[in-house]
Amino acid sequence: MGFLARSVSFVRYHVKGVVETGFWDTIREGIANGAFRKKEGPGDEIGSGWVSLQDFDDGEFIGTSYIYGNYVGLSYRLDVVRIPARVLEVHFKNERKKLLEQSGRPRLSSHQTRNLKESIKESLKVQAFPSIQVVDLVWDTAKGLAYVATHSQRLRERVEDHFKKSFGLTLIPMAPFIMAEQLLGSTRDKSKLEQLQPESWAP
Repeated sequence: MGFLARSVSFVRYHVKGVVETGFWDTIREGIANGAFRKKEGPGDEIGSGWVSLQDFDDGEFIGTSYIYGNYVGLSYRLDVVRIPARVLEVHFKNERKKLLEQSGRPRLSSHQTRNLKESIKESLKVQAFPSIQVVDLVWDTAKGLAYVATHSQRLRERVEDHFKKSFGLTLIPMAPFIMAEQLLGSTRDKSKLEQLQPESWAP
């Protein structure tokens, strides 16, 4: 569920790094460069990037539609098409049979086999419906915090990587140690925190 739903589950991050000049211009350029785009070529992934928090089919970002006060609201969209292995196998056997009959050869080379499978897979991708995954991200630019609405490790890594590429900033998960470091004010207390060692409570 996303941030516009009645309930949401999310992971909190610390946004590490500094935008040197023109903060909002940098954000605008980062969103434009990282906006959702379709991809051509081999592979299951056929599209990825930022889309509107309000509409996952909108990657245009007219004006400042992504700004909510001091918050930036975005969604990361990932489109994937996976062809079932047995569907691919059936089509491959049929096409291989045709090629062998036409050529009169007993078998295909490993290179021909690989190319044939890739060709069939790409043609089937056009006929298949993609799986569309959307992950909301809300960035509190005043506090340097971000909230990502998924607990999926794979999707979180995708969002973290895309955020870094778009804005040159790093998303650091708010583990208890990092939260404690931010709460402690003095250098002395932070030094004590760094000296803490894990303790085993097992009997």
